[in-house]
Amino acid sequence: MASARNPRRFGAAVAAAVVAALTLTACAAGTSTDAAESNGEPVSGGDLVVAARSEPPQLNPLVDQTGGAHVLTPVVDSLVWDNGDGTYGTWLATKWEVSDDARVYTFTLRDDVTFHDGTPFDAEAVKVNFDYVADPANKSTGSVAKLGPVAEVLDEYTVRITLEQPESSFLTLIAAPYFGIVSPKQLLDDPDSLASTVVGTGPFKFDEWVKGQSLSYVRNDDYDWGPEGTHEGAAYLDTITYRFLPEDQTRYNSLITGEADIVDYIAPEYAEEVKSNDGYGSEEFLLPGVGFTLHLNTRTAPFDDVRVRQALLHGIDRAAIVKSATFGAYPVQEYLATTTPDYKKDLENVIDFDADAAGALLDEAGWSETDDEGYRTKDGERLSTVIPYADNDQLAQRTLEQVQIDGKALGFEIVLQPVPAADFSQRLYNGDYGIMPSFQSEATGMQLWRLYGGDNMSDGSSIGSNASFLSDPELDALLAQARASADPVARADFYGQAQELLPELAPSIPLYSRARVVAWQPNIHGVTWDYAWPQPYLFDAWKS
Repeated sequence: MASARNPRRFGAAVAAAVVAALTLTACAAGTSTDAAESNGEPVSGGDLVVAARSEPPQLNPLVDQTGGAHVLTPVVDSLVWDNGDGTYGTWLATKWEVSDDARVYTFTLRDDVTFHDGTPFDAEAVKVNFDYVADPANKSTGSVAKLGPVAEVLDEYTVRITLEQPESSFLTLIAAPYFGIVSPKQLLDDPDSLASTVVGTGPFKFDEWVKGQSLSYVRNDDYDWGPEGTHEGAAYLDTITYRFLPEDQTRYNSLITGEADIVDYIAPEYAEEVKSNDGYGSEEFLLPGVGFTLHLNTRTAPFDDVRVRQALLHGIDRAAIVKSATFGAYPVQEYLATTTPDYKKDLENVIDFDADAAGALLDEAGWSETDDEGYRTKDGERLSTVIPYADNDQLAQRTLEQVQIDGKALGFEIVLQPVPAADFSQRLYNGDYGIMPSFQSEATGMQLWRLYGGDNMSDGSSIGSNASFLSDPELDALLAQARASADPVARADFYGQAQELLPELAPSIPLYSRARVVAWQPNIHGVTWDYAWPQPYLFDAWKS
């Protein structure tokens, strides 16, 4: 059941330094605002500029899980708040009950919430959202869609969600911003408008999206239903503007010059400099879930042969690649990040680097001849594959260039193919690749099912996240048992067995866990963390 939340505050030392500076320089006359600031109390007003790494392809939180979560938290609320410790706080739901088989979730809702368009929030609104996600025609990419949710209105403020299959991580999934509740009026009357605007219940309302430049929100003055443990009433800030700065150095420079108040995703090469500078507030969070991973398309040659997959898994020097590409800032990851619940701790050295063994596996698989460029061949065909990647992801490019070098040493041609970021997700869902790089940051072991479950693949009627198209009965059975288990010890055991099995199946090559480093100016306070999809949460934020 819900438990109280004590929001994690960032930059207390920086805030104290700012308070001292303000005290020394305050005008003699002073004002009530001056007094509040000098006492470290939040004050209302101010425009916040956030330098964001990427621009979302569209704003519908119920369709594309990968693109817009980082800019949606100000405008949409969720049913529950993820406390980050395995417990949940109240939000749009005041309480909930979960069946013993983790299939039926019953929510009691707040009765004082309205959407930005004036539509009341109630059980029918929640049902419309779940119906939208469950409809195959809407091609939702989120985990919830694959669970086959059926929503039933029990009364005006009580709704029951029944899943086709058990999911013990369901509360974590619906706490994330990509399952923020959208106005039923927008979903029913004008769903196409969700591509460019979103009507939620959040502390901020949509203002303007200048494509290629910025996305801005204005305060919702009627807001008084923040997640448990946050302040009462409306947000402190007047506006939030996300400026899209995909180039790492440009984003970093916006912090140095003061053009941005908050900079998200400080790149590894600048992270230590920012963290060691007492003039800025900063926080580093090792993202849970599945970090940067190369998924091998097992449906097509050459990765339909497990020997080829195992050869590439062991034939590239993961530790050296990660150290070079991330400047030593990110750790090598196995099949789950160490910060993920149900991570199995004793598998760190299972995937070793052994170029000789990798070469022997390729010989055994028939790739024993070489052409005049040194690449392996079989029946006159070169051992080759294509890796598409988002053209605005500089870290991915550096990483893949190192993978390409190791592949060449193994006799494996790896062709890198930059694609527009807006088109990248579609390549993933179409299966149009040999190797697909991706990462998923949900704080649940259920990520193993998302990425390797045989029943979570894209097909003609629905979109899945199993980018390797792996289908293994033993693995699927373990994942199903884990997802159905309400016992955390048993769940961890099943997920642990799955992690032990994955190196044998070699559907992918895990490389590194991403560290999300966020930095802000010394006059910014009250930045907290949304753990469901780890990122800054700005409802409590204020400027001095």
